[in-house]
Amino acid sequence: MAARILFKNAMLRSGISLRLNSLIYKRDSSYRSSPIAQDSSCYAKYEVSSSPEEWKFVERLLPLTTIPTPSDRKDLPSGWQPQTATFGKYPYFVHRTRNHMLPVYLKVSMRGTRRITQINNVDGNIWILEEAIKKYLTRVYGDKKIIATKVHEVCGHLCIHGDHVSRVNEWLLKKGL
Repeated sequence: MAARILFKNAMLRSGISLRLNSLIYKRDSSYRSSPIAQDSSCYAKYEVSSSPEEWKFVERLLPLTTIPTPSDRKDLPSGWQPQTATFGKYPYFVHRTRNHMLPVYLKVSMRGTRRITQINNVDGNIWILEEAIKKYLTRVYGDKKIIATKVHEVCGHLCIHGDHVSRVNEWLLKKGL
C-alpha cells in the first residue's frame, strides 16, 4: 500500500490527471483485498543479532511486564495521590484499579445526551457510600440538581446520573480512598 501511495504522490507532482490517479489508488480495507506478501528481499534489510550489548537497547523500548509500585509522594504534578485509607476505616472501601487509578468512569450513551458517572470496585456497605456521595453532591450543587443514583450491590457498582466524575474523584481523594 505504501508503494501505491508513493506512486500516487509522484503522479500528482508530475501533472497526470486525477481521474487516472483515482483508478490506480486502491484501499486495502480487509485481509482478502490486501496484496499478497512477496519474498523478504523486497522489504527492508535486516540482520539477526544475538549480542547482549545490542539487546539492551531493545529492552528499553519494550513495555514493562509488571506495573511498578507508585511513590508515596503527595505533591506529584499530575495530581495523583496514593490511597491512604485502609480497609475498615469506613464501612465501605473503593479499591483502586491495577494501575493505581480511581475507578470512576463517565458512561456516555443515547448519542451523548445521557451521561452516567460510574464508580466500580466498591466493597463493604455500598448503601452508606451512596448516601455519603449523595449528601456531598447535594451540598456542592444545592437544589439546582436532583442527584439520582443506582446501586448494583452484587457487582459493586454505583451509578450517578450526570457528569460528576471530577467531584466524585475529589471527594474520594479527600477521604483517602
